[in-house]
Amino acid sequence: MNEKFKVKFSWALYDWANSAWSAIIITFIFSRYFVDVLSPNPDQGTLFWTWTIGLSSLLAAIISPVVGGISDQTNKSKLWLVFTTSIYALIAISLWFAEPNLINLFIIIILIFIGNLAYEISQIFYNGQLRLITNKKNFAKLSGLAWGLGYAGTVVIFIIYYGLFFLPSEPIINLDINRYENIRISFLITGIWIILFSLPLFIILKESRLGELNTKNSVIESFKQVKITFKEIKKYKNLVWFLIARLFYMDGINAIFAVAAIYATIVFGMSTTDIIMLGIGTNIAAGIGSCIFSFIENKLGSKNTIILSLICIFIISFIILFVDQKNLFIILAIILSTFFGPVQSASRVYFAKSIPENKKFEFFGFYSFSGKVTSFIGPVLYGTVAFIFSSPQLGLASLLLLFTIGLILMIKVDNDKK
Repeated sequence: MNEKFKVKFSWALYDWANSAWSAIIITFIFSRYFVDVLSPNPDQGTLFWTWTIGLSSLLAAIISPVVGGISDQTNKSKLWLVFTTSIYALIAISLWFAEPNLINLFIIIILIFIGNLAYEISQIFYNGQLRLITNKKNFAKLSGLAWGLGYAGTVVIFIIYYGLFFLPSEPIINLDINRYENIRISFLITGIWIILFSLPLFIILKESRLGELNTKNSVIESFKQVKITFKEIKKYKNLVWFLIARLFYMDGINAIFAVAAIYATIVFGMSTTDIIMLGIGTNIAAGIGSCIFSFIENKLGSKNTIILSLICIFIISFIILFVDQKNLFIILAIILSTFFGPVQSASRVYFAKSIPENKKFEFFGFYSFSGKVTSFIGPVLYGTVAFIFSSPQLGLASLLLLFTIGLILMIKVDNDKK
């Protein structure tokens, strides 16, 4: 097998691995388990969960430019990726012990906070490697393939989990349902999954590929370099407008990821089996959307792909506000998911086309910063509005404002660089 192909495929496979964290822990299974089982009541649980995800994302945003700067200074992105991936994978495994009345809820909140922080930071090193392993012509295809594999991986892990521990009348492992072991086993599987499918990238991508070691690897030097880069990035006015636009629409998307299962549980009374089926359906749709748009994007352009996706996300989310039938909600949620992959993949490609080669990780630190610095607003806005008015629908409605602002700003951004 061609060495370059191995590197590209192992890079894309990392999305297959890490998507399990966002799908099983953040979006579908653990979030619902946290609100429905571990918390005193659903309203408080929603508030605790959304603030935990929001604040961990905020901290990730604050430190991401510095972390990206350190990576550029030392050319150690692989080492940082291994370190951060190991943290959130091990925390996923540790959540097996998150049994009601066994571990203090505050400790679980801290674990989720640290795990999500590590996950968000890992994306800086992962995204920055796109420029190292392929050229601009193939950015969209490789990025789209990675997003597609990520969603496909989520479908596979859901099927494995459901097929082994929910579907059979006698599961292959005797699990105590009264202690929620049939649910907690998914967290253990997630951690092992992340480690297993991250290994190809960790093994194949050699650190030497990342260039000669720069000895200015101190944190102080990184802070200085970030300050310089912050001044430099302001010269890229169009890029700044793009980052501001992305700041708003990613707030909305991140909030939907954080509360999807909670919304489905509270509004439609969906069971764990329902949530698993929803997860499978939405991720199949998202994977298909990512793959299709990875080819369309080269003709349509990354900017236009983002705009089209945001318009569709807004319209479908607005319709969901008025839906009171579970099956119709599931259908609309699946259609909605078709546009999540394209908007995220196209955003990564648009940015990768526009940044200077010698500051790829540091600029991707600012990319992460723009996507996360206000990301606490989305989940916190939803959680606070839903808590005050005891209405998940009003919580969801508050997120539409974020998509509207992001869309308007994105329209003003220049078209892609060739």
